[in-house]
Amino acid sequence: MRLMFLGDRIVGGFSAYTKIGYETCTRLAKLGHSVAHIPMGITNRMGKWSNEGVLVYPSGREPWCEDVAVPHYVDWKADMLITVKEPWVFNRIFLEAINFAPMAIIDHSPVSPAITARMETAFKVIAITRFGQRELRQKDIQSTYIPHGVKTDIYKPYEKKKEEWRKLWYMKPDDFIVGIVAMNRARKMIPHMLRGYKRFLEINPDVKSHLMLLTNIRPTVLPEEASPRGVSDVGVNLLPEIMDLGLGEAVMWPEEKIMLEGFPEWSGMEVGWDMVKLYNTFDVLLNCTGGEGFGLPYIEAQACGVPVLSTDYAGGPEQVGAGLTVKYNDYIIINTPGTRYAIPNVDDMARALTKIMNAEPEKMRRRARSFVMRYDWDRIIEEHWIPFLDECESELRPLITKGGIKKW
Repeated sequence: MRLMFLGDRIVGGFSAYTKIGYETCTRLAKLGHSVAHIPMGITNRMGKWSNEGVLVYPSGREPWCEDVAVPHYVDWKADMLITVKEPWVFNRIFLEAINFAPMAIIDHSPVSPAITARMETAFKVIAITRFGQRELRQKDIQSTYIPHGVKTDIYKPYEKKKEEWRKLWYMKPDDFIVGIVAMNRARKMIPHMLRGYKRFLEINPDVKSHLMLLTNIRPTVLPEEASPRGVSDVGVNLLPEIMDLGLGEAVMWPEEKIMLEGFPEWSGMEVGWDMVKLYNTFDVLLNCTGGEGFGLPYIEAQACGVPVLSTDYAGGPEQVGAGLTVKYNDYIIINTPGTRYAIPNVDDMARALTKIMNAEPEKMRRRARSFVMRYDWDRIIEEHWIPFLDECESELRPLITKGGIKKW
C-alpha cells in the first residue's frame, strides 16, 4: 500500500512520537509498503529526501502541517494518511476528502468531544490502548487496537553495569533511585509526584535515596504559547517547589541545555548518556501523572527490568506488568476542552514506593521483562499492523473473484 504518516520528525528527534513514527514507518517500508512521512513543527525545509526507505516530505508553515498535508497526500498518491498526534490539534484535515486514519491518543475519561468530533469522518481509527478503544466504543466509534512498541533488543537489563552507569549519572551506588521521566507539563503532575516522594522519605527516614527528575526544570511552553485546545501543555518552574518541599539535596535533574538537546535511546556500551543507561540506574519509575494516552516510559523502563508506578486512570495501568497502580481521589480540569485529569493520592504513592523498595529486585526484573515482550516491535508489526493493513487493502483495493473478495 501507499502510506503517508504525519507526526513528529522521524530523524533527529527524541520525542515519543518520533520513536513511534520512525519504527512504524521504517519497518512497514521494509515489508514492501511505499511509505512517506510529513514531519510536524516546521522541521524539514529542505524539500523531499529519503531515509531508510521512507520519503520525507517538506514541512508546511503551520505547526501541524495542515497546509501541506493534502497536497503531499495527492502527490504521493497515498491510500491513507495516518496521523501520530493527539487528534484535537487538527483544525480542518479531518474535513478533507482523504482516507484519514488518526491514532486515537486519549488520556482522559470521558473522552472529549474535541477528539471524537475529529473522528466522525475517519476512514479508520487506531486505538493505542484498550482504554481508548472502550472510550470510543461508548461514543459509537469503531477502532482497531494497535499499541506502541519498544525495541527490546536495545532496552534491556544490564544489571552488571548498574553501579558503573550510576557513576556516569552522578548517582550513589547503594541509593534507592526513583526516576521520573516526563515532560514539564501541567498534566504530568510533577509537583504532586514530588510530594509523594517527600512523603516516602518521611515514612522511611533511614533510607538513602535520590530522585532523578528527567524533565525541563523550567517551562519550555508558556501560557501564551499553548494551543487554545491544548493537552494541558503549559509547564511550571519546578525549582521553587523542590526547594520549598525541602528536596534540594534529594532531587537531581539534567542541565537545561542537555534536556533541550535530548537524550538518544542508545549510544553504545561504553560512551555517552542515553535512555537505556538511565533506566538501568533506576530502582523504580514513578510516573503517577494526571493521565496517559499510552505511557511509553512505562514499557521502556520495564524492558530494562525496572518496575513502574502509574496512576490508576486512563491508559497508564495497561502498561503496568511489574509495579503498582496508585489510586486517585479527585480530578482537576486544566485545559480549554474541559477534560478530567486525575490527582493521585500522595500517601498511596509513598506506600507504593515503599512496597517496591522492599520487594525482591530480581523477581520484579524478571516479571517486568516478561510482561514487556508483548510490546516488542516485531510483535506489534506482525500481530497488529500487518492484519490492519491487510484489512484496509481489501477494502480500498478489493480483488473480486468468483469465490468472493480476496487479498491481492
